[in-house]
Amino acid sequence: MKDVKKFASLTLALVMMLAVMATAFAAGTGSITINGVSEETTYEVYQLLDLESYDTTAGAYSYKVNAAWTKFFETAEALDHVTIDENGYVTWKGAEDDETVASFAKDALAYAKANGITPVKSSENAGEFVITNNAESGKLEGKFSDLPLGYYLVDSSIGALCGLTTTNPDASINAKNGHPTLDKTVQEDSTEQWGDSNTADIGQTVYFRTTINVHAGAENYVLHDKMSKGLTFKGVTKVEHVIPGTGTHDEDPDSYEVVTTGFDEEHDCTFDVVFSEELCEKLETNDKLIVYYEAMLNRDAIVANDGNPNETWLDYGEENSTTHDSTTTKTFGIDIVKTDSQNTMIDGAEFKIYDAATGGNEVAVVELWTSDIDDSVATDSEANKLEGYRRARADEPGVTIVVKNGMVRVVGLDNGTYYLEETKAPDGYNKLTTRQKFIISDANLDATFNDSTFSTGSGVHVVNKTGTMLPETGGIGTTLFYVIGSMLVGAAVVLLVTRKRMSEN
Repeated sequence: MKDVKKFASLTLALVMMLAVMATAFAAGTGSITINGVSEETTYEVYQLLDLESYDTTAGAYSYKVNAAWTKFFETAEALDHVTIDENGYVTWKGAEDDETVASFAKDALAYAKANGITPVKSSENAGEFVITNNAESGKLEGKFSDLPLGYYLVDSSIGALCGLTTTNPDASINAKNGHPTLDKTVQEDSTEQWGDSNTADIGQTVYFRTTINVHAGAENYVLHDKMSKGLTFKGVTKVEHVIPGTGTHDEDPDSYEVVTTGFDEEHDCTFDVVFSEELCEKLETNDKLIVYYEAMLNRDAIVANDGNPNETWLDYGEENSTTHDSTTTKTFGIDIVKTDSQNTMIDGAEFKIYDAATGGNEVAVVELWTSDIDDSVATDSEANKLEGYRRARADEPGVTIVVKNGMVRVVGLDNGTYYLEETKAPDGYNKLTTRQKFIISDANLDATFNDSTFSTGSGVHVVNKTGTMLPETGGIGTTLFYVIGSMLVGAAVVLLVTRKRMSEN
């Protein structure tokens, strides 16, 4: 960890010390100033070693173990890094690189947390940590004063080590452990662009992406995600680690765990992604973790209105959380209205929906019952009525849309252009010969009525016309011919009889 200071050569000291000092000093008091602090963060200091005396010119420091840390410096983790002679003086041994020193600091902090070692001072205690604005840097800085000279471990509540430093008498370190942030987006399938919202069919898979902007010293990262009732979580597909200047690689699934069970009312989530300590330790400032996951828009989806939200946030450090970020997935409905040429609503028409004017693919639908909408209604109860139709999932066979009471509702459709094909016309009406086009664009196509009279132009309005009645065999036309023919035949007979009598006379 680059911001953790090194021990001085041959002794347990750090690079970040004030160099302008007198040649030799006896023990006294000093201070630690932390640059770039946050007022929302808690800072604490632990005194690992007592500084008996020091000589800045010679770079010599005499350390002994602080009484509160005696047991820690008897552990293998501590003795891997330091040597304690027969008189109790401590010197550093081995490598002094940032990673090694950071490892020692983390071991010490873990021991303090596990064994209840109390920090010497904390920003939570009134007057112990004074925050001021540094006019030169424009950043806040906080100062612990009146510290016994020694070697200190500095920690913060956001879970990142600020550093190790020696008070001789005054030390200054940079708090590079910032607060992580996140950005949640969802993919719009029609454009493949990522944004704050998208539209989808019921049954469609929706793709989400959450980006965590991390900082060095990351600790206890847990990503929480809460999906609304209309979204069914399908799984995390991958986690990318973006390292500036190096590139992007997929994290091994062993470096994180996806948790989907064991939640209670206080922790009401759909799933968590718990990142391993090993992964957190290697994160640096400006790195990113990008989590990709999927959900299906299900039959409980809210149609239009506020849509179907998906909320995400990150817990980190010691009981810290980022602000929540969310996306919205919307789906829409249409009203198919059937009337005659006089705008009177009629029943009996049957339809199917397609995605093309000719040919194309059928947009399958299934029946939508009251019990599908209201969990309190049993499927076999009298209250369970056919409410309309909804977009079918890929595993559901479609049915024909039947118009009753002059109108039918179809829900769960994505933005797009559709074509309505009449497969059966009402009795006595001519069936449409071509498909009727309609377009959904970020809104329902709802039917409206004025004083119970349908308003033209609303919903998807389909008009049927009656056919013309043709003459039939045995109708009045042929009867007239029969009557006239009979009369002519009778007149001919009378004429023939009259002529015969006249001839005889």
